[in-house]
Amino acid sequence: MKTHKRIIGICWIIMGALFLTPLVLKFGDMSGMKAAGIAAVSLTFLAAGFSLVANLRHSSWICLPCSALSLFTFPIGTVIGAYYLWFHFKVERAH
Repeated sequence: MKTHKRIIGICWIIMGALFLTPLVLKFGDMSGMKAAGIAAVSLTFLAAGFSLVANLRHSSWICLPCSALSLFTFPIGTVIGAYYLWFHFKVERAH
């Protein structure tokens, strides 16, 4: 089970870094609200990824909203979000 958590966590860290890249490269061209939205989404993915990699006990509080957000980022985010949902509900059913 730790392997699945680590894989999803690393994928979300990469995804958060990829969302943060346009913000860093074109910060001067973006409006304040757009930059704040991108920063919030990318930091949420980074926090979820690090909580999974660190194997924190209550990481589902941040990971469930991240999986819902990532379902809308087709195609890679959809796969990662579905993978986390599958993992989360498989673990919940086992307990």
